[in-house]
Formats: sequence, structure tokens, C-alpha cells
Amino acid sequence: MSTPLSALIVDDEPLAREGLRIRLEQDPRIRVVGESLSASQALVDIQTLCPDIIFLDIEMPGMNGLELAKSITEQHVNQPKIVFVTAFREFALNAFDFKAFDYLLKPFSDERMSQCLDNLWDAFMQSKAAHQHQKLGQLLNRKTGNSIDGLLQNLEHNTASSLNDLQQTISLKNGSEWLRVRLDGILWIEAAGDYMCVHTQDGSHIIRKTLKQFEQDLDPQHFPRVSRSAMINITKLSKLTPNSNGEYVAQLSSGDQIKVSRKYKFRLDELKKL
Repeated sequence: MSTPLSALIVDDEPLAREGLRIRLEQDPRIRVVGESLSASQALVDIQTLCPDIIFLDIEMPGMNGLELAKSITEQHVNQPKIVFVTAFREFALNAFDFKAFDYLLKPFSDERMSQCLDNLWDAFMQSKAAHQHQKLGQLLNRKTGNSIDGLLQNLEHNTASSLNDLQQTISLKNGSEWLRVRLDGILWIEAAGDYMCVHTQDGSHIIRKTLKQFEQDLDPQHFPRVSRSAMINITKLSKLTPNSNGEYVAQLSSGDQIKVSRKYKFRLDELKKL
């Protein structure tokens, strides 16, 4: 939880101050830092205690609560939020003329008090977030010349690019090593006993995996099976020619030649038209 909000109670009646303090201390978000017996004392206490909130009675001898509120708004740059607490309904409209945050009309219920404190907490959290956003923006601008919006746009772009790059690769375990191989670099894949041989533009890798597993991992439109023991990268296919025994030979752009059974030849014809 964030640091509690500091509150100053200003009221000339001791019982009223005590009752309000007891109710405020029941909420862990509020910490009562002082009690002022008059408006003139409150001016001194505000300078010393720097409260976040002032719970202010209106009817007091000497300077009243409205006059104190006016003085606060005129003198303080970082103004505390003012909540008027009074038994006089007729002061309500005047209270908001002095930029009061809220107005508690005595006697008020616990629900009304909770509503006031919830609103105060939300307002301070929003203000804190806005302040942190501003500080971060200033720091970023000094260090990088970028704004927060610019940074977010770059992150979104880079994340999208990274995800796109990730989707264009496949992880292969070669012995004790994991390899990240680009899909467009794979030429063809063939079964070799209990292993698979993945032929790429940069060389071949022996992988302990089945052809069926590769079929599940790879897009069949880009990596069609051409026989019981092989699949090819359709984008690398340059020529398909028949041989004497009724099968076919797929010639890849790399020069590799792979046998294609009649069962899979028609599928290749369909894919080449896409």
C-alpha cells in the first residue's frame, strides 16, 4: 500500500475534533498529523506539517473556515485538498467557491465518510501517477530525446517485429544444443532412422524428432510432405519431373533432388498454383 495521506483537523470544538480524528484513524489510508483549534493556528500548522488534506470547520470565532480556505488558495502553490465539515447546509455553495474538494454535512454517516475518503485517495493516486508520468517524460527527454509516447510506439513496433521474427523461426535440438533456425532457410527435411536431418542453406542438422512432429510444427502449405520420409520447402522448389518408375523428382533451388511419390505429387501441383 502507498504511504497514507496526511490530514489536519481544524475545528474550535474539542469534542468535534476528537470525534473526527477517531473516525479518520479507522482508515489506514489516512494519518492525522495535527489538530488546529483556530484558523490562525491552522495557518501556522499548515506551514509546519504540510498536510495533504485539511478537514475544516466553517463556523469558528475570528477567521472562519471560508476565510481560511481563501487564504490557503492564495498563498500555497502545492495546495492541500480541503474538505469542509459543518452542520450548516447554507455554507455548501460557498464552500465550493473556495475550491473545496468535498463537503461533509454534520451529522454524516460512515458510508458518507468512506465515500469522501475513497474519492480523496483516488484523486491523490491519479495526481501521483500523472506526476510520475511527467517526471519520467522529462527524464526520457533529457537522456534520449524521446517522449514517453514515442518510446511506447518504438516498444510496440519492436515487440511486433520480434514476435514476427520469432514466428518465422523454429527451435531445434541438435545434441545438447538448441538452435534457432529461420524457416525460409530450411531446404528440406528427411527421415534418417530414429533421427531427422534438417537441410538448410547453412548446413544440415541431425535432430531427434519424427516427421509427424515436424508436420505438426510447420505450415503444410509451405512445408508439404513429398514421401513417407521427406518434406520440402515449397518456396525452394524449382522443377518437378517424372522418372522411369512413375515417381517424380523435385529439384530445389539449391540443386538438391528429392524423390516425390505419386501419392503426394498431386498435392504439390495444388500448392504450386497458390
